[in-house]
Amino acid sequence: MRKSLIVLAVAAAALAPLSHAGMFDAVKGAASLGGSSSSGGDLIGQQTRLVELYVAANKEVLMAQSKMALALGAKDAAALAKAEADALTSGATKDNLAKADSVQSKVAKAISEGQQAQGVTLDAQAKKTYAEGMGSLGLGLLKYAGMAKQFDGFKSALSSASPMDLPKLSSGSYIITSFPGNSKNLYNTLNQAISFAKSNDIPVPKDATKAL
Repeated sequence: MRKSLIVLAVAAAALAPLSHAGMFDAVKGAASLGGSSSSGGDLIGQQTRLVELYVAANKEVLMAQSKMALALGAKDAAALAKAEADALTSGATKDNLAKADSVQSKVAKAISEGQQAQGVTLDAQAKKTYAEGMGSLGLGLLKYAGMAKQFDGFKSALSSASPMDLPKLSSGSYIITSFPGNSKNLYNTLNQAISFAKSNDIPVPKDATKAL
C-alpha cells in the first residue's frame, strides 16, 4: 500500500489536475518517502537503472494486457501486446519506450471495448486467463510504485544537468514525462478490470487488490 501511495503521488505532482482528485489529493505528500538523489550523481547510471525498472514494469503490463485481451476474444490485440513485451529490453531507447507505450494504449482500448461489449460472456478458461491478467496488471502497478525513488532522484538531478549531456539522457527524460500519466492510466485500468471481474463472477487475485 505504501508503495502504491508513492507512485500515485508522483503522478499527481507531475500532471495537471486529474480525475479521482480525492484519491490523489490524499497522497500528494507521500512522494517524499521515496527520497531523492544528488544532482551531482551519475546521471547515466541513474538513467540506466530507471530504464530497467520502467521496462520491467511495462513488460509486466503488456503481458497482463495480452492475457486479458485474449480472454475477451481480442486475439490481434493480445498478440500485439505479447510481441511488444517480448521485444522490449532493458537497453531500450526513447523510441523503443514510446513504441511500447503506444502499443499499451492501443491494447488498453481494445480491452475496454471488450469489457463494454453487449452480451459479453466468458467461459471458465477465459475467466481463468482474465484473472491471471489482472494479477499481472497488479504486479505491474506495484513495479511502477517501486520506481518512485529512482524517478524522483533522476528528475531532480536532470533539472541541473548540463545541456550538453541532455542528448545522452533522452530515455530517462522520456520516462520523466510518460511515467506519471502511465501510472494514472494503469491505476484506472486496474480499477475497471476489477469492476468487470466482480460483475462477471471472476475471482480477483490478491496481487490486483494489493496494488490499489
